[in-house]
Amino acid sequence: MDFPEVLTEARALVTPAMDAALVRLSPEIRRVIDYHMGWRDAEGRPVQRRGSKSVRPALAFLSARAGGGAAGDATAGAVTVEFLNNWAFLIDDVMDRDRYRRHRETAWVVFGEGQAICAGTALLTLAEQVLLECDSPHRLAALRLTLDTSAMMLAGQTLDMTFEQRLDFTVDESMTMTRSKTASLMRCATSIGAILVGAPEDVVDALEEFGQCLGVAFQARDDMLGIWGISDQTGGRPPGFDLKARKGTLPIAVALRDERCGSELRDLLSAHQELPDADVARAADLVAAAGGREWTDDLARRMVMQATKAIDRLDLADDVRGHFEHLAAMGLPDDVA
Repeated sequence: MDFPEVLTEARALVTPAMDAALVRLSPEIRRVIDYHMGWRDAEGRPVQRRGSKSVRPALAFLSARAGGGAAGDATAGAVTVEFLNNWAFLIDDVMDRDRYRRHRETAWVVFGEGQAICAGTALLTLAEQVLLECDSPHRLAALRLTLDTSAMMLAGQTLDMTFEQRLDFTVDESMTMTRSKTASLMRCATSIGAILVGAPEDVVDALEEFGQCLGVAFQARDDMLGIWGISDQTGGRPPGFDLKARKGTLPIAVALRDERCGSELRDLLSAHQELPDADVARAADLVAAAGGREWTDDLARRMVMQATKAIDRLDLADDVRGHFEHLAAMGLPDDVA
């Protein structure tokens, strides 16, 4: 099985399980979720499914195999991390005023903020129910991981929102936000399968380290896309959308501490009106000139290397190791325009 097939297989395993869980939701909530997932249009008509890449479910299935079980043993865990991921997307889109995801309007734009928030909350609740009802004797340990993860994600999102009100945030604060908001979910994905199959503690620890490092790498790459990505890479969002939203991302935090470029960048981002395209382009140039792009690129690469070293500590089947390495490589920013 080559690299694309591990994601295809994960999607084939997790999608029916997600459908089975979602039937318990009200038709009104299900309509919003089906649209957000890319399964139906705004009128509820089926479309060719084009949802997420299923990276996190794939990691959950691989985690079970790394822990000595079968991929199917992690189905509840894979559903849980996919629900957590989409809970975060639905809520973040409202808070960040993002109008596009997966190349179409976000759920709050189509259905309203209230319905999007209700749909996201329903997914968070359902994620916990799925674990409680699974037949693993280790389900409570997996549920504790899920609760800890959702708490960390909320803390990260809250910190992220404070950055929009001030420009004195530091690189350390931005890293804390990254670890809490993004890396915590990746760590959950890479360890939940192993926990469900009762893997030894040292195996779980290595998988958690892999996920934590990979999560930082993924966010670093996304932070670069938020400034220099093109529409095809960002799901339809405009170039420099993180600058327009005055986000406290890693490259911006690095640039703001630069004496030469930081002052002008701070002046641009302090403007009360929406930044015109020319100012967005200038801000992106300042971030790059201040070393923000190079620093963030280097961070992503170091984190991918550290994640791979964590996996090297484990005795894994060749195909499992290869899939972990291939998924880790998705954190490399080589394709950022």
